[in-house]
Amino acid sequence: SEMTKTVEISGEGGPLGIHVVPFFSSLSGRMLGLFIRGIEENSRSRRDGLFHENECIVKINHVDLTDKTFAQAQDIFRQAMKFQSVVLEVLPPYNREQYEKSAIAPLCFLDNEEGVPKTKIPPPVHPKPALKTINLSGASSLEAGVQATLQQAKSPNLPRLGRKASSPSLSPLMGFGSKKNAKKIKIDLKKGPEGLGFTVVTRDSSVHGPGPIFVKNILPKGAAVKDGRLQSGDRILEVNGRDITGRTQEELVAMLRSTKQGETVCLIVARQEEAFLPREL
Repeated sequence: SEMTKTVEISGEGGPLGIHVVPFFSSLSGRMLGLFIRGIEENSRSRRDGLFHENECIVKINHVDLTDKTFAQAQDIFRQAMKFQSVVLEVLPPYNREQYEKSAIAPLCFLDNEEGVPKTKIPPPVHPKPALKTINLSGASSLEAGVQATLQQAKSPNLPRLGRKASSPSLSPLMGFGSKKNAKKIKIDLKKGPEGLGFTVVTRDSSVHGPGPIFVKNILPKGAAVKDGRLQSGDRILEVNGRDITGRTQEELVAMLRSTKQGETVCLIVARQEEAFLPREL
């Protein structure tokens, strides 16, 4: 609470005129709240000096937005605005790094022989698989414990009032379980000294078998950034003509790593561009 400021507003004064997108921690990938990307001129927020660009709303009427999906956070905001008084906890930009560290620190503990920090997550209402990330530039890293922001969490406690059936929530990578409505793109990457230069992520599920595999990050060096076509969020469908549906992330990584320097990897990826435009509030 020392890092945030309290902003009290009236829910009856008309639209706030702020544009928000999800605020993900750069350290853990957890959803921590709503990032204020823009404020409309002549809006109530601008006129009354309620908010500033690059601030983050982390609590609404004492409800913590940590680990909520973007859709859930929007619902909480909408419901709160029906009351006369709305109390928001707002994180200024200069405290963001400290806040992100404080959000991850209580969750880390050492409990294995190698002394590698593991992240302890309280048991969720619905089973959420951990995210595994493997860096294709060289060393592999596992990010177990980022609570699955990739999954559309459905909480039974949140009201669904005012939700239109045609308004999908746009949490990252939502809806990529199917290949419908996706544009297929063929990308050839020539492996150089810096490797292929991207990381992959999946939602593993022991119940349903291996989940779809996506590009997580494009690294600053490597074949992907030089080529420029591969994007974060692309779903990988084929590698060198081989369908990877049903294959594990480890199998995919082994295929890509077996490519020697100077050889070319042919990827077929699916991209649903509309799913990545954050819906503005």
